[in-house]
Amino acid sequence: MRFRPAFRRARAWARVAVLPLALAGCAPGTPEPTAAKRPADTLRVALRADVTGFFPSATMANEGFSFGVNFNLFEGLVAFDRQLRIEPALAERWETPDDRTFVFTLRPGLKFSDGTPLTAADVVASLRAATARRWANREAFQAVTSVEALDERRVELRTRSPYLVLLSRLPRGFVVPASAIERGTVPPPGTGPYVLASREPGRRFTFERNPHYRGAQPAFARIEFEIVADDAERERRLRAGEVDLINDVDPAAGRRLRLDPAVRVAAGAGTRVLFLGLSAKVKPFSDPRVREAFDRAIDRGELARRVYGGEIELANQVVSRGIVGFDPDIVVPAVDRERARALLAAAGFAAGLEVTLDGSNNRYVGDSAILVEVARQLALVGVRVKVNAADKAEFFARLDRRESPFHLLGWSVETGEAGDALEYLFRTPDGGVLGTENTTGVSDAELDRLIDEASRATTIEARTTLLMKAMRRVATLRPAIPLVVQPEAMALSARIAWEPPLGNALQLATARPAR
Repeated sequence: MRFRPAFRRARAWARVAVLPLALAGCAPGTPEPTAAKRPADTLRVALRADVTGFFPSATMANEGFSFGVNFNLFEGLVAFDRQLRIEPALAERWETPDDRTFVFTLRPGLKFSDGTPLTAADVVASLRAATARRWANREAFQAVTSVEALDERRVELRTRSPYLVLLSRLPRGFVVPASAIERGTVPPPGTGPYVLASREPGRRFTFERNPHYRGAQPAFARIEFEIVADDAERERRLRAGEVDLINDVDPAAGRRLRLDPAVRVAAGAGTRVLFLGLSAKVKPFSDPRVREAFDRAIDRGELARRVYGGEIELANQVVSRGIVGFDPDIVVPAVDRERARALLAAAGFAAGLEVTLDGSNNRYVGDSAILVEVARQLALVGVRVKVNAADKAEFFARLDRRESPFHLLGWSVETGEAGDALEYLFRTPDGGVLGTENTTGVSDAELDRLIDEASRATTIEARTTLLMKAMRRVATLRPAIPLVVQPEAMALSARIAWEPPLGNALQLATARPAR
């Protein structure tokens, strides 16, 4: 094929590694059974918060945690391995007849969890429905112009221009039966290693093995997830052997748990950057002087010490180090509260101003504490901040309605390159899938040009250069004030052998009893 070398470059791009993780040593409900009484083939997980929904529910947000859980139930044509490299999933192979065409050949004998055969028609229906029905995974297909079945096992995707990173978008392109789409079944049958057996929203849900899974059957026949909002209670249950895994472990808890020989801690910097979003359309943030004042008023180092004990990487842009497109030359403005007050006065707020800061209280490690600390620091320059910390489902719904001009948000780049953030957070919305997460309303012609040119780039080198320029433009416009790189940590019972993927997604099919 004439364009195969270019496609090899695209596959190399999709294998870009991100920051590694290293394995180191609702309020409390009714008491859980002890480990001794638990069936050996059952895995128990205590979660800080529930998923926003199961695919393709209308409540399911474009949230990394919810997608990570849904990966246990659904698959795309390709998948990420533990190192976030692309590997075959439903497709056993693919080729590129030209630089805008991808032809995927499905594995033979695929079945959905209800036993019905999977064909190319199901793939076509699923990928078309993602954008037509505005599912949470629609962003994966922003460059795709057509999806066609060539025969029972081959599917052709065409893009509007060369698009080097299509493969890295497709793991979220979940395939479900065309008939289930027509009926509106939620959740529909999938092809993942597990099926959803039961759910009580806000309290618990259970997975059981998918008997028709294409790969090796998971070691655990059943996974029981319970929502335990209280951090101390999740830690207690893990230490007591009542659960096998807890997520969202903060640095202080991680230090304690490393001293327990019955527990392992999987921890790392992760790739999620937490930032403040400031509306470029709504007063007072529509004034660039106000955005700069807020940026100069916030001491990120002090925030890290107060919220995390200092054990966290500070952020200077909305993607972390190791991500393609990260610009090492971007510097965080020096903390200058005198300058911040002068900027506010020049913008007409010499007497100060009042704002509301929205955020979640159960999505990011330390999210509530960050909101309080930001409010404290802004008060030092005369900004009175009302903190509105809400359940993440309520908070995300508010963002979707574009009702929050000032908020704390996080973005994780699982694709390994900055276009993932730029195309959705800072591109002018196009009525389709670009700019779908543009919660700040920023619209800048130069930024749009850089993002679009990066999307059409035919070499990795050209795309990287354009992404870095776009990141610098975002830093200049300040629709977002990057704060910290989210610490990522889970704690596991030593009876469990499992290596979390780099993104810390709860993909548990490879978990097994430790020997």
